[in-house]
Amino acid sequence: MKKNILYKGFLIILLSLSFSCDGFLEGTNENPNDPVAVSPGALLSPVELTLAYTYNSNLSRWSGYFVQHLKGVARQQSGFDGYNFTASNFDTDWGNLYVDVLQNLEIIIADSEENGYNHYSGAAKTLKAHTLMLMTDYWNSIPYTGAFAGVENLQPTFDSQASIYDEVHSLLASARANFGGTNGALPFDGDLIYGGDVALWTKAAYAIDARAYLHQAPLSTANYTAALSSINQAFDSSADDMSFQFGDAATTAAPWYQFNRDRGDTGFNSTFGDALDAVSDPRRDIYDGDADIDNFGDVVDTHEYFVIDQAVELITYRELLFARAEALLATGGSQADIRAAYLEAIESSFTSLGLEAEYSAYIAQPAVAPATITLENVMTQKWFASYADPESFTDWRRTGIPALTPNNGVAVPRRWLYPQTEIELNSNTPDVTLTDRVDWDVN
Repeated sequence: MKKNILYKGFLIILLSLSFSCDGFLEGTNENPNDPVAVSPGALLSPVELTLAYTYNSNLSRWSGYFVQHLKGVARQQSGFDGYNFTASNFDTDWGNLYVDVLQNLEIIIADSEENGYNHYSGAAKTLKAHTLMLMTDYWNSIPYTGAFAGVENLQPTFDSQASIYDEVHSLLASARANFGGTNGALPFDGDLIYGGDVALWTKAAYAIDARAYLHQAPLSTANYTAALSSINQAFDSSADDMSFQFGDAATTAAPWYQFNRDRGDTGFNSTFGDALDAVSDPRRDIYDGDADIDNFGDVVDTHEYFVIDQAVELITYRELLFARAEALLATGGSQADIRAAYLEAIESSFTSLGLEAEYSAYIAQPAVAPATITLENVMTQKWFASYADPESFTDWRRTGIPALTPNNGVAVPRRWLYPQTEIELNSNTPDVTLTDRVDWDVN
């Protein structure tokens, strides 16, 4: 069971804290020099909440503009849709992920390792690996080894992406070892993702490892083999998905719902809609909010996808099925196995949206399920199934599928800018542009 009976009440408390879209949960950890002041359970819940909130906010929205799932249609979001970003636009996400996620995870790990709270340590390492990979995928090199020394190191150097990925794999291996131990005298009840289910956390650690190997595949095809190995030890069904469930009240609403309610200015992208329409894809009617490219803010309470109690998916069985199909294609797997993974991935997407009855007719189309499944088929369907998921931006950069015409200028962005606060305070900050590539982006 992913939620314990206290979940809704605790979520209300967490989300009732004062925040805005530009400063969500800032200051959760105001005293990094006092790591024993708060128990691991009390820190884990707000860490999970902040990570899910950040993942479903600017990361989702701006990635959606880049891969043309979404369209900014007015005011600030219209500018972002045309790639008009400044470094200051990235301050909040950088701060939330460093201070309210990574710093607090450091405290959880240190406390848990000292006191034998293995399950808290494993969960924190898993979330830390997820966060580090997310950050290096968007910012490339980032401060890490010297980032949490406080006043002792106010200008940390930037660790290479290769070293960050090494740390991701190391953390996940260590997390799985932790999950095989006991949790000492402290109940593992501060977990809002899996409700303290260690078996599911172990599967999630393998799932994140698979994602990491897939991201690194452009650097070496051996990573496809490693990804397949991790996939085989990860999720068995969509019931295992790593997701954070928001609530159905105004104070516990999901980030996309809050944005559409309070700001709007974002709608459905017709490029994506045309691609769905070309194969009579029934998912369009759910994704577009019955508003086509109009503001989602106009249909906030009737939008079928960005619902008030949306479950924010951090990594899913559906993603792993597409990853299996891709990795099998790259390693000479049989068409039978590729087809099986590919079709089950599509079916999982349809089932998640309540479209089970329309699946059979959909895959009967040769354009959807031809005699030979290609990478173009796999990545196009993954694009269809990963609506507003930040992972879709990484998929596009890795494979170049789908082919996209830039919204503005001559190139679609391929990374985020370093935030203005880091540029001003850390002289080690690299000078980059939106069209520079992260290190694994070599295709």
